[in-house]
Amino acid sequence: MTRSIEDLSALLRPAKDMLPEVADRDVALAEVTGQVKNDDDARALFAKACRFEAPYTASWIHGPGDESPYLSLELAASSLDDDRYRALLADVVLSTSTSIPFDYRALAAERLVQVGTGEFAGALQDVVDSYEPLPKRGLQAKIAVPTDGIDHLFDIPETVTGRLNLLIAASRAKTLESRHLLAVRVLAGGVVPTEEIGDAERLILEDVGTGMVAPSDYLVPWDQEFPGEHGSGLTLAELVRITLMCGEFSLPDTTVRPILVDFYRSVLRTCGRSIIGLSAGVFHVEHGTLATPSYYYQGRDAILGKGCVIDCVGGAVLQSGSFLGGGYMPILIHTHKHIRKGGQAAASERKQILPCVFAAEAGARYPMHAIGLFETVDYLGKETPYEGIRAIPHAK
Repeated sequence: MTRSIEDLSALLRPAKDMLPEVADRDVALAEVTGQVKNDDDARALFAKACRFEAPYTASWIHGPGDESPYLSLELAASSLDDDRYRALLADVVLSTSTSIPFDYRALAAERLVQVGTGEFAGALQDVVDSYEPLPKRGLQAKIAVPTDGIDHLFDIPETVTGRLNLLIAASRAKTLESRHLLAVRVLAGGVVPTEEIGDAERLILEDVGTGMVAPSDYLVPWDQEFPGEHGSGLTLAELVRITLMCGEFSLPDTTVRPILVDFYRSVLRTCGRSIIGLSAGVFHVEHGTLATPSYYYQGRDAILGKGCVIDCVGGAVLQSGSFLGGGYMPILIHTHKHIRKGGQAAASERKQILPCVFAAEAGARYPMHAIGLFETVDYLGKETPYEGIRAIPHAK
């Protein structure tokens, strides 16, 4: 690399909040734009950053643009000629990088439809033709899962490396699913299946900001199976419990943390710049054989703070800029309530639940001082104590 490319690489690395420590934003923008317009090596480096490859996964160029959610996509449009711009958009849509947020990939797909697929139509068709859907665990297989009477029991690798490999494999598999989903829509000219729109779906669509996604893209199939360590499949519900309960995933380790972030980005499709903090997480526990799909949407710049956990049996929608908990304060957002009919044994309530969707509107704050349990169902039809936090009835 020439010295100028080394300088560009260093300039692209800082996160958005660190850029002022390194350079003036307008000066940095002018330097990046100038090099990308005039140098092939700079364009290659910029494309690497647009695929969220290390060390550019949190680069300031992925911050908000002036007219769109991502500055990097604006820079691509203004700095590249038509053919190179089309090639970069297709590269983002077709990439197998597990670090690319789903919303970013979808926004690139939307722009690719606008400029035309050109010579990339064949590659998109290959993605569609070669895709093999992930299996789902059937009823008989669920019944056969070992149990201690309360929890399902499953094989968890003994080593940290083994557990990381589970997440890596799942991230790769869901990335293939996402690019297939978007390739189908690009080839269809941006047509997305029509769905019924309720309150939860409306919150997702108004927040994500692209017509290339459907709310059901965030309807998580917890029964979806991924390869286990010795051939036995693990469901998504089991994988998220591993990430929440195995201690290595609560550490800011330079190897573990990027793998965990990629897992959330690809498997739960969290949006770019969203954060799930240390000792925080999302989980889903089957109640008997019940593992109904539920929404999990976390918008750009939304934060699930340190120590805050969301039970997703009912579902959760966190719009952009919302912030839940933090500071390692123990908070459980509970999205369903166990119910018992008169005369029944107390233990019978485990399999009888009333679900709902927890919603945090754009910019809402669930404060750190509100530690403990937030029983979302209790606020159906009522206002919560916190502005922008509400309960949405589960769709019938």
